[in-house]
Amino acid sequence: MPFFKRKKKKVTSPKKEKVINREEILTEIEQVKQELNEADKENKISYLNKIGSLYLEIEDYDQAISYYETSISEKPEMGKAFTDLTKLYNIKRKEASEQNDNEKVQHYLAKSDELMKLTKDTIRGNI
Repeated sequence: MPFFKRKKKKVTSPKKEKVINREEILTEIEQVKQELNEADKENKISYLNKIGSLYLEIEDYDQAISYYETSISEKPEMGKAFTDLTKLYNIKRKEASEQNDNEKVQHYLAKSDELMKLTKDTIRGNI
């Protein structure tokens, strides 16, 4: 009977680890910060998001959160900042949970809830 056949396991190749050159990324962050200082209001958001992405890439989560939150406070629109912030809040909440820091767990849960509300408001056009 075809209903009870065993599924064949898919053979997956091992994932290649991406080599991150931290020094190069930090240099790029400094360059983008210089561009941010000279940017007009239209381009400021893209620079803030770029810096947030670079900090996320080198796993400096607190700095990434800071730049993404600034980006969203300047211009709340759906995009990379929203998705990466969701990911970052979950990472920070998980870290706090592993350290049994209930206060930080609640802090990042509240941040996630605020972000979800902002996401819904943005989609509905209430902003």
